[in-house]
Amino acid sequence: MTQNNNNLENINEKATNKSFKTKRLATAAIFIGVGFVLSILNPFAYFTIFGVKINPFAHFINALMGVLIGTPFAIVTALGIAILRYSFGLGTIHAFHGGISGAIVVGISAAVLWKKKPKYVDLAALTEPIGTVFIGGTIAYVIAPIGGLPVIYGLLIYWGLFALSSVPGCILGYFFLRLLRKAGISREDFYNK
Repeated sequence: MTQNNNNLENINEKATNKSFKTKRLATAAIFIGVGFVLSILNPFAYFTIFGVKINPFAHFINALMGVLIGTPFAIVTALGIAILRYSFGLGTIHAFHGGISGAIVVGISAAVLWKKKPKYVDLAALTEPIGTVFIGGTIAYVIAPIGGLPVIYGLLIYWGLFALSSVPGCILGYFFLRLLRKAGISREDFYNK
């Protein structure tokens, strides 16, 4: 009898985990579309500064997805948005490393907070600029250095441009996560703790 109960529990746990993964994948797909539509509505999407197009909405989505659905699915979402933005001329090559690095940092921060202090998991959204500005901005400089300037000035320019996009986006994402929590939607809906 105990063996049957254990088997039944294992089957239920596998079905629950599969259900949560499906929910995270569906959420990622929806937010790829939302991120692309917001990119079209973004007034900064139509001009380029040193090869960078400012898009706070991409970082808003990173903040949400990293906290709600975790690192792997947040990366997929950031990659999907970057591909669409780049394909339609609403983003540059920098959309890839800027978005993905931010999604990774938020996802990892959310996972750590979820284990240590689950009450504060939404604060992980505010770590998005660490990835986008410092990792993504540095990669941008490596890919396309600004000629004639010392390295530190080139890095500061890219970091500043990436911060213009990332900081407002992550703050907006944090406050939206708080609104979602009040509406009863949180990381708990996507993970079996």
